[in-house]
Amino acid sequence: MIEVVGSSRRSFVFPATLPIAYAYYADVGRLLGYLPHIGLVRTYGPDQFRLRYSSIELGAYRVSIYADVQTTLEDGRAVRILPLSHPAPVQARAETRSCVAQGAFSSHSVFHAQGDQTRIEYSLQLRANLPKPLSLRLVPDTMLNRISREITQLHIHEITEGFIEQSIKAFPS
Repeated sequence: MIEVVGSSRRSFVFPATLPIAYAYYADVGRLLGYLPHIGLVRTYGPDQFRLRYSSIELGAYRVSIYADVQTTLEDGRAVRILPLSHPAPVQARAETRSCVAQGAFSSHSVFHAQGDQTRIEYSLQLRANLPKPLSLRLVPDTMLNRISREITQLHIHEITEGFIEQSIKAFPS
């Protein structure tokens, strides 16, 4: 198995008052489209979703990680996306140049009033255990896990930065 683990934490200023910023980010179904590498696969309900992290690694290996999540809104001050356990997980499988598995995605946004703007503390995590693609079965696990951690951290940084940039850019002034 290949361990996929990555996390990011970032603080940024959003150009609206706290109530407006919170209402904007509380519409999680719409904002999921601003996450690079992550797409909405299925909606189970107004606050429950299946997401798919997808990338091509080392120019040859397609990685797909599915995660079922639920949104929790907390007193107009925080938005959480947490793993959802009830849907049937995606069956893990590996082919010559691809692997698919169920994983866990979570994020947490905390909102702080800052005059006519809002400071948002944003964090996200991605975790999964991927089966080895058949063409990598002779590569030691320790080497694959080290490479996976480095690549995952790079992608998590891209996801975080892309989400912040795209969500601010899409906000109607």
